[in-house]
Amino acid sequence: MPVRRCSSTPSSHARARCWPRRGSRASIAAVARCASRYRRIFVPGRRASCSASPTSSATSAPCGRRSMSSIEPQRIDVHAHALTPAYRNALQDAGIHLIGGIPVPDWSPALALQFMDAHGIATQMLSISDPGADFLAAEPATALARTVNDELAAIVSEHPQRFGGFAVLSLQDVDGARAEAIRALDELGLDGVALLSSIGGRYLGDPAFEPLLAELDARNAWVFVHPTAVAADARPEYAIPSFVAEYPFDTTRTIISLLFNGTFDRHPGIRWHLAHGGGTVPMLRKRLDTLATYAPLAADVLGLPPGSKALTPDSCDRALRAAFFDTALVADRPALLALDAMCGKRGIVFGSDWPFAALMYSEDPDPQPALGGVFSAADRAQIDHRNAREAFPRLGA
Repeated sequence: MPVRRCSSTPSSHARARCWPRRGSRASIAAVARCASRYRRIFVPGRRASCSASPTSSATSAPCGRRSMSSIEPQRIDVHAHALTPAYRNALQDAGIHLIGGIPVPDWSPALALQFMDAHGIATQMLSISDPGADFLAAEPATALARTVNDELAAIVSEHPQRFGGFAVLSLQDVDGARAEAIRALDELGLDGVALLSSIGGRYLGDPAFEPLLAELDARNAWVFVHPTAVAADARPEYAIPSFVAEYPFDTTRTIISLLFNGTFDRHPGIRWHLAHGGGTVPMLRKRLDTLATYAPLAADVLGLPPGSKALTPDSCDRALRAAFFDTALVADRPALLALDAMCGKRGIVFGSDWPFAALMYSEDPDPQPALGGVFSAADRAQIDHRNAREAFPRLGA
């Protein structure tokens, strides 16, 4: 008898129906149908479809499943997202049904715990994804950030060893963001803050953000930088979802902004966490290093920011080796080798980008098996959990 094996990846036909065709405008009803299909296929705990394979070994486990029940969860997932009740309601009220080109997924602490238990994840650090709070005007955005941070703190309080939280801040009001960061870190006890890579074409190295960054520097804060979609009038005409290219490009731009405005050097106390392996920076590192070396002499000629005049030949390498880069959506061999060459294993941390990256995960208990093809078991443990446990001592050694 052939053994049935799991097919946890949907067909290309099924995937294609989950996004609008090129040049079309998806109706709310169509997006809702796609989101429903996305949830049925990818929400943890739902069975994947099975098919008979005549070549399967008779000793294979049914549906290819391997139980995690005997394995103690170890991984610390520093790139995971929450959609709290207040945040989901705000998105719905604003008519936002796609984020980065993906239908807004279901989320709850219970669903997150299911995913975590299935993939050996001890703790998720929860944050709000793009568009953060700044799809609203300044005052309601600040109010939404405050409410969502309260919700995150309540989740962490209820499950202190399973969840942590990075506060959402509205960058429209820098003084308000500074005050909310202080409240979130000091009063709510959240583990860090999450900043979007840009707002209104301004990147994080912009001098306007100095009061906030100075406060975070003084507190040795963990700052998770997540990309955001560029403005509609700045996007290419081809219909490619933002998560494919524009997200990593925007992360790249904000890293360059931080470097050439001298922000990395000026705020060494900030523990920078840069999403998705730092975007395209691992491939651009040599170019950035060369420009940083000559910036003090050529800044005026090239029109570089004034802060670049204080850079030294090792500024780029020093900044990138001090930062942390997560493995979300970059867990393949070429990307991992480039990332390792840039920052070393000390700077790589595990990230899932769940639930938005649910497409990437099957019922295999190893969420990112490509890491095992690049790193030794000891190095894998450092990336999966030891680096994060050192960064967040409350989680234990």
